Amino acid sequence: MSKVHRIVRVISLAAIIGAGAHAVLAAETKTPAFSSDPAAIQSRLENVRRLVTNSSGAKRIIESGNREAAATRAEAEKHLYEAEKAVARKDYAAAQKALQEATESMFVAVRVIGTGKDGVEKQKRDFDNKAASVDVLLNAIERVAKEKGGKQAVLDRAQAIRQQAASAQKMAAGGDIQSARKQLDTTYEQAKLELEKLREGETLVRTLDFASPEEEYRYELDRNDTHKMLLTVLLSDKDKSPGMQKLIDGYVEKSGDLRQQAEQAAAKGAFKKGVQDLEEATRYLQRAIRSAGVYIPG
Repeated sequence: MSKVHRIVRVISLAAIIGAGAHAVLAAETKTPAFSSDPAAIQSRLENVRRLVTNSSGAKRIIESGNREAAATRAEAEKHLYEAEKAVARKDYAAAQKALQEATESMFVAVRVIGTGKDGVEKQKRDFDNKAASVDVLLNAIERVAKEKGGKQAVLDRAQAIRQQAASAQKMAAGGDIQSARKQLDTTYEQAKLELEKLREGETLVRTLDFASPEEEYRYELDRNDTHKMLLTVLLSDKDKSPGMQKLIDGYVEKSGDLRQQAEQAAAKGAFKKGVQDLEEATRYLQRAIRSAGVYIPG
């Protein structure tokens, strides 16, 4: 059996996810940018007025009799009144600020009284999505640790985090979704921190010896799967304009086409062709991630 000798530049997944975490955090904490067009502001004013006064959330707050929720809704009404005055004097920046504060106050008030049956289902879906993200991060930790020479201490810590995540899932299964989510969020942060510790050296240059072209194909297949998971984790919470989303979708579609070509080639025994197609497919996934503002070295 012939050996395939190849020097491979392996990108640290910790670096990728670390960069993505910072990019997502920045996107979540920056001040929203709204239109200064008077017509657009008037439309938003009407929408927020409905949210505060007669939306289903407002009605549930009133019917709940919860004092904390009622007080928070009163704050939203105050901000709405401030927005109306700002619009009247054509101070649109102040109007947008007040409208944003009114919206945020209403969200807080609704959370105080709970989210109803549909909201509970959403909490469960969000929990499952976060659990999947934790699993992806832990897989990345384990892969990078092994690529860097089998760091046993890192692998042990990853296993401990897995156990905490499993404990959170048991809580969720028992109906305590809020406590479960709190613990799962902690494990998510621990996983990100562990990845940060692995960021010593953005890349690894290793010589990989493959026993056959088929083994090399399997390696590239796994690498492509990893990037697909990274794409989901890194971009799931990131704000994307229609143009950016179209660009990302285009790259993902090209990657999928190339992956399909690779699988067809491998089915015919043409593993070298499959490797080439998979490498190109993974490059398109990297471009998709970069196009959303997350830097990937290499």
